Amino acid sequence: MRLADRAAFVENRWKIRYKEFYVPSEQAAKRLPPEALDAFLDGILAELEEPADPVALIEIRAAFRKRVPFSKRSYAAAALILRAAGLSRGPAPKVQGKADKGKKPEPSESRRESQGKRKAEGRGGAQGEQQPPRPRFVGEATTLFFSMGKRQRLYPRILIDLVIDVAGLLPESIGEVRAFDNYSFADIDPAKAQTVISALDGYELRGRKLSVGPAKKREGEQEVNQA
Repeated sequence: MRLADRAAFVENRWKIRYKEFYVPSEQAAKRLPPEALDAFLDGILAELEEPADPVALIEIRAAFRKRVPFSKRSYAAAALILRAAGLSRGPAPKVQGKADKGKKPEPSESRRESQGKRKAEGRGGAQGEQQPPRPRFVGEATTLFFSMGKRQRLYPRILIDLVIDVAGLLPESIGEVRAFDNYSFADIDPAKAQTVISALDGYELRGRKLSVGPAKKREGEQEVNQA
């Protein structure tokens, strides 16, 4: 299932679950009633406790963090709630006339500014805000083996989100993460390593069971699975 399809599935699931508060846009009030908003947020929090599709949730979260600037994420979440409640349909698509056909649309002022910042960053002269680095575990870590890698689309960012969301670790408990074609390694706080193994060993990811266990170094200092 594509990422866009999964996002639509999650949005539709929330709409059905709280249909008593869903009002068609033709009859919608300008504001969502407080009791409806509270129930909607309670439902979202309950959905996060036991998500129907954790992998889709992780992928959408990663895309959300990548596309939406940090300063606008709370506003984006509010806009999604309004859209799910039927109080907003988003901007109408612009229809091009015959004279506009074949012409490339000119970028908006904000888009031109964003493009200028990206070019400046590429030249090493960035003046815009940069996302702070992820907190990492520092010290003697326990290296864990994961039986999936890049070919199974288990990239480092996805693996980190999986450890945080499913195993319940903080970013400060995760060190370096290395993804190869068919397997991956992650350095974990030794006090949390068994928690990760218990939560993710046998976890079903995209129709396959993930194997997680301690890794050890053999001849040539190459990390391999202990099994």
